[in-house]
Formats: sequence, structure tokens, C-alpha cells
Amino acid sequence: MRVRLANKNFKVSVPLVGSKSESNRALMICFYAGFEPKINNLSNADDTELLSELLKFINNSKGQYSLNEIDCQNAGTVFRFLTTALALKSGEWLLTGSERMHKRPVKDLVDVLRQLGADIQYQDVVGFPPLLINGKNLCGGAVSVDVSRSSQYASSLLLAAPTFENGLKLHLEGELTSLPYIDMTVRIMSEYGAKVHRDGRDIVVEHSDYQNVEYVMESDWSAASYWYEIVALSGGGQAFLRNLKEKSIQGDKLVAEIFDGFGVKTIFENGGATVVRSMSNCKNLFEFDFTNAPDLFPAVIASCAGLQVSAMFAGLRNLAIKESDRVGAMVAELGKIGVEFERLSGDVLKMNALKDLPMYDDDNPVVFNSHDDHRIAMALAPLSMKIGAVEIENAETVSKSYPNFWRDFSNIF
Repeated sequence: MRVRLANKNFKVSVPLVGSKSESNRALMICFYAGFEPKINNLSNADDTELLSELLKFINNSKGQYSLNEIDCQNAGTVFRFLTTALALKSGEWLLTGSERMHKRPVKDLVDVLRQLGADIQYQDVVGFPPLLINGKNLCGGAVSVDVSRSSQYASSLLLAAPTFENGLKLHLEGELTSLPYIDMTVRIMSEYGAKVHRDGRDIVVEHSDYQNVEYVMESDWSAASYWYEIVALSGGGQAFLRNLKEKSIQGDKLVAEIFDGFGVKTIFENGGATVVRSMSNCKNLFEFDFTNAPDLFPAVIASCAGLQVSAMFAGLRNLAIKESDRVGAMVAELGKIGVEFERLSGDVLKMNALKDLPMYDDDNPVVFNSHDDHRIAMALAPLSMKIGAVEIENAETVSKSYPNFWRDFSNIF
């Protein structure tokens, strides 16, 4: 896809996609409770639609096949959530995914499920998909899970926990990565009537019944990060992002605070957030630890490049096991326009500001590879406002989390 943004002074209203993270958790709760979801503003992201389809297939499976194959493609959340779901669902299951999924670790979750009595085997490489699962009843109990690689291991267990006869006492071990996502899980479970409480590293879930409530999704703060980037790189852009809440349960609401340092102001009004470019100057040096907000990294690093801001990024270790190696991908693509980096460790990246931005035209665009990663594609496109013609390879990958991104993006051309 070819992108060239000439309009740097725009005013748009954006109907952001519903939160993918909230949607996926709500769908799992409805699955465990056995009732039809009553969800308003459910995300239309590929991952959410895939999860919905697979849950229907699992529910309708009558054991007519000796082995039921569940293909999660490259949806990490779907794979991790279904690992626990299938461990509890009677039948024989092959849980698999794309080639990239086969390189994404799942051992920490499998180990805990085995401690709870689950029958799970690795089909190929120990610690990685695909998984062979023989579903059975699990009673729960007290276990620990290492969340250093992913908070979703904990969320996967917690969402199922009210169905355990003995409930669940879960201790979080290792570095508490993406802790706001665990708190989101606890909050949504509570709204559906679960008896759950987190005290530091310990979470207690009692055996109880979920209630069939009507749930209203707010818009996705992760998706909003690309609009913050667009406004930051503009001369005087303004975007009204519908259905974003100031008091959100999503950890990525931090994007408003981050971009305030880039001269972008957020005004909560009329059921959403108005994001506007102010006249204040950007920081000369940006520093941030992404441990609790890893999905914001692509939009933030691209913004630093376009705004010619030097930066120090920390908390990056787990970005290597996302849909792509997001640190490696952004370093490679921004290197095409001359940005220089220094890897100080597996967790810390230093970025030197560009003194001069290159310019590209339609006859000679810079070609960015999306690395088949929705967040990489969305983060690189807005750079067109600073460098001219940009071409995004495999641009359709944005449908994984924000299917209407290119339509909404075109409104500022």
C-alpha cells in the first residue's frame, strides 16, 4: 500500500475498534459460563472473530472425530486462552497455529495446567506449540505461574478458575510483565459476578457462577496509540477518538501520558477523547519502560524517529515473542531512513535522533516491511507526514486488531 500524507492540519472523528483485550476475555467468560454473549461494541478484530468461531466449534464438537484440530493461526491470546479451555473440555484436541506461533513459548502455562492435573503433550518441540490435549475435569487448587514471558498465562488460568470445584489460589512468579492486563482480567471477571481478589502477587478465585450480564466494551487504547502518533507527527492535527474512557481498565491508557511529552494533549469530552497537537516543544530525550505497556512500543518509537527525538527504551525483552520480533522489526525498518540504534542489553535499546529527515516521492518511496505484524504496519504509515511517500508491504495485516485502520487513516489524506 502506498501512503503519502499532505494534509498535516486535519480534524477527524474516529470510530475506534472495540477493545480486543476486553472482548477476548468476555468471550472466554461466556464460554465457561455456557451462555450467549450480550456484548455491545464487541471488537471486529481478526483475533476476536477467530476466537468466537473457535469457541463455537469447540462447543458444537460432539467427539465425532478422534482428534479435533484447533488452528489459532498467529493469535497468541487465542492460543493461550484456549490451552486452558481445551484442558477442561472433554475430547482429544490438537491445538496449533502458524509457523510463527510454533516459535512462541507456552511451557510456563502448560506446566501449571499439568500441576492441576491436565493431560497435555507437545507434538514437536518441548515448550512450544502444537499441543496434544486430552480434556478432563480439573478441580483447581494452589499453584504458581511464571508471568515473566506473558501475563496471559495468568489470565488464561484465572478466566477458567470459577469453574474449578476448589477454586484457584494463584501466585505470580517472576517479573510482573503487563500487570495491568491481569488487573483487567480480574476486573472483567468481577463484573461478570466472579469472586476474585488480587493482593500483590497472590490472586484468589472462589468457586462460583458467572452471571449473564450485558457488557459494554470501550474502544481500544492500543489502537488509539496510532492516532496519538498521527497527531504528534502532524503540523496541527486533531482527532476525536470515540468511546475512550479516562478511567479505563486498559493499561495502554498510558499512551495519553506518554504523548503529552510529545506535545499532544488529551481532552476527555462527549463520550470520548479529543487528541490535539499543541504548540509545546517535545522532549529532547525520551525515556520509558514498556514492561507494563509493550503494545505501545511501535507507535512510540516511530514517533521518536519522526520527531527527531533521541530515546532510551527499556522493558523490551518480551517483544521478541510477539507476532514478530517487534524490536528487531522496528530497528530494521527505521534503519532504512537512517535512524541509528544501540542494543545496550536484551531489555534496553538506545536510539539516536536523526539530524535531518530524508524525503521520498512517488517515484522513489521508502518501502517498509510490516513483518506480517499489524502493529508494525500501523506504526510506520504515519511517518509519511514527515518523509513523504511510504509503501507498506502486506498492509492488510492490520485486520488482526484494527480492520478499519486504512479506511479511518484515509480521512486525513
